[in-house]
Amino acid sequence: MTAMLATSPLDHADLNRVGDPERPQMRRVRKLFSLMIGSDPQPSEGQMRVIREHMLMGDTLADAVVHMYKSLPAGEGRKLVDQALEHGIDSVENPPQALTALFNQIDHEPIWLDREKLRLACDVSHRVGLSGELVLRNLSLMGGYLGAAAAKPLVFTGQLDRMANRRLVETGKFWMDVTTPGGMERDQEGFKSAVRVRLMHSQVRAMLLQSDKWNMAWGHPLNQWDSMATILEFSVIFLTGLRSLGFIFSKKEREAVVHLWRYVGYLMGVEERILPTCEADAMRAFYQVVATICESDDDTRKLGQALAGASLQDGGDGWAAKRMARLEYTLRAGYTRYILGDEAGDKLGLPRTAAKYVWPAQIPLRVGAELVRKSVPGANRMLVWLGAKARKDQFPKRVQRLKADTTFTPVKTLAR
Repeated sequence: MTAMLATSPLDHADLNRVGDPERPQMRRVRKLFSLMIGSDPQPSEGQMRVIREHMLMGDTLADAVVHMYKSLPAGEGRKLVDQALEHGIDSVENPPQALTALFNQIDHEPIWLDREKLRLACDVSHRVGLSGELVLRNLSLMGGYLGAAAAKPLVFTGQLDRMANRRLVETGKFWMDVTTPGGMERDQEGFKSAVRVRLMHSQVRAMLLQSDKWNMAWGHPLNQWDSMATILEFSVIFLTGLRSLGFIFSKKEREAVVHLWRYVGYLMGVEERILPTCEADAMRAFYQVVATICESDDDTRKLGQALAGASLQDGGDGWAAKRMARLEYTLRAGYTRYILGDEAGDKLGLPRTAAKYVWPAQIPLRVGAELVRKSVPGANRMLVWLGAKARKDQFPKRVQRLKADTTFTPVKTLAR
């Protein structure tokens, strides 16, 4: 079942955020993706129309629920959502029509869902340990800032400027919930977190549309195309980043990760028409996101520096802690420059550092370790267990240290 969609009253020609897929710097990228996919990923004229259409679309079901909040006493709308999430929509007495429509969609389990693939994807996410956090933070999130228009909601809410660590903790909580084995069952935290993040995005979208600060030439805030691109950040971009470190994944594992995030995207209101169904689809969509990305601007630099600087804010007060935080900051900046290149690193305001050579230098060691994992009985299961333990040990400590909110509550006012 596909979520209904809200469309912005703007002609496609008025969008100034769509990059030209034919620009010279895309030629090498196009050839590389063609080799990886086995066919030319260049979007056709018809596909470009679809891309522009989805840049102008919101999420009607979630947006209607947020609009419903306004007709209820403060906090009552969130209580109804929480009750329906915890106990089912049938537990809500005389539920508002908007709430019923949303839960009819998310409770409709798609026929393509394969829970064995969900389990395998969770194992992959655990097996890579803390390297997964490195890639999500310093490739997926950082790379997302290179498209100025897509990053504007973060600029206006201050989420990765004034409150970088809070946003990182929220993203970490979401990722951990979704990639916990069994987490996407109807009564588990992964399912609930996906829906709560969807509604948080809708609340931010409403705030931006109601303000006089949002320029519709950037497209609909938190639109369908950008939401699909976010799903890619957690799936094929995540896998690409890990493979750049020397991790090895079977085709079955890669397809499982794409499948998991296809379902997450479904729960988060991304139209099934643009949700990749397999790895090849996801890589083609990845190329089309890159090919149509708009230019960066000064906000790109501010967001990049804020995200990089979170390592320094999170380091503690002692001399040794500060030195370790500085080392982490340098290594993370080096990874971003290694995987995205120096031009992107400059746009993001990251320091030029020889640390970018550390990451390719460790690839032979990682590949060797991966080959041992694949050949030694029980090694894979042990790494899955160790990765899960590392995440479970480290994340609560960070939440406590930062006194972070993990309830996916949107900001109440815009930062700009």
